[in-house]
Amino acid sequence: MPRLVAVLSLILLLAGCAGADLAKQRFPRTTIPANAENVSDPSGSSEQPPPPADGEPVDPAFAPDKLRLTDPCELLDEDVLKRFGTPGDRSRSGYSRCSNFMKDKNGKDLAVTVEIGQTMTTELKNADKQLAGLRSYEQVLENSACFVSVITQEEPGLGITVQIGYEDGDACAPGREVAESVIRQIKDRAATRTPAKGSLITLDPCTLPDKAAIDAAAGGDYRLYPYGLHNCAWVGKDRELTLAFRETFIPDDREFEEKQTEVDLGGGVVGYQVSSSTAFPSCEVKWVQLAGSDNDGEIVEVKSAGPKASEFDRCATAVAFAKTVVGKIPKG
Repeated sequence: MPRLVAVLSLILLLAGCAGADLAKQRFPRTTIPANAENVSDPSGSSEQPPPPADGEPVDPAFAPDKLRLTDPCELLDEDVLKRFGTPGDRSRSGYSRCSNFMKDKNGKDLAVTVEIGQTMTTELKNADKQLAGLRSYEQVLENSACFVSVITQEEPGLGITVQIGYEDGDACAPGREVAESVIRQIKDRAATRTPAKGSLITLDPCTLPDKAAIDAAAGGDYRLYPYGLHNCAWVGKDRELTLAFRETFIPDDREFEEKQTEVDLGGGVVGYQVSSSTAFPSCEVKWVQLAGSDNDGEIVEVKSAGPKASEFDRCATAVAFAKTVVGKIPKG
């Protein structure tokens, strides 16, 4: 369990920080306590739909391959947002998260964020309401924010969260309206995007690597832990392996870390390797898959980690696994 907590905490940090507008991101999701206040079910119904089969979405519209191609910024319908005030500029954070930092009708700050394909744990366990015909759960940070989560898949738990940051009123009321609009648009395929050639966005990091490569890097006895739509971890007895696809900022000089070193991953691909000597030592290798305009782009990250007592070459493991992944990704 300590190893699992460490690796999932790391993935959550990467997912939450990737490309985020840190100056504006005032309502981080990780501040919500597990026992946060529930708001009464606006539908007045306590009846729950039957759970779907393991690994199946509650509706085909919410299949992971379809959610990966859903543009979160397009889900923030300005006509819906105008019911609550004046929309501002949209701020994208990675593949699956988008925010609109707007003003309410009295000129007060109102932040609206949608995140799709989010891993659901506490939300799945406590989803005792219904919204737009789906199981839902609401978490409240008193006088600050409301998180309206809708379950789209039971096993593993996935869903959509609308986060409302609002200090001057009921944050859950607009959260429900935005969530209903988001669900409707996804069902109508109204926010589907066309990926760029060579994009990582459609790839499932849990199924892309060869089993032999995973066995070699994580050990033969491991458990699979998907996180969201673009991150995956394999947790073994004495080591862990993670693979993540990210849409993020690409530095002109490719200096992602001060102490990084270049490694040859084959096929003309240059990787950037950096080690960490903490209580849980690790080695990470990343490379640029796509580089767009204005320093935006996509990267692949591989990390090998394990407790100090586990004696193995983390960088050699990460590089060897990265080389197998490079050969599986379509060229741009």
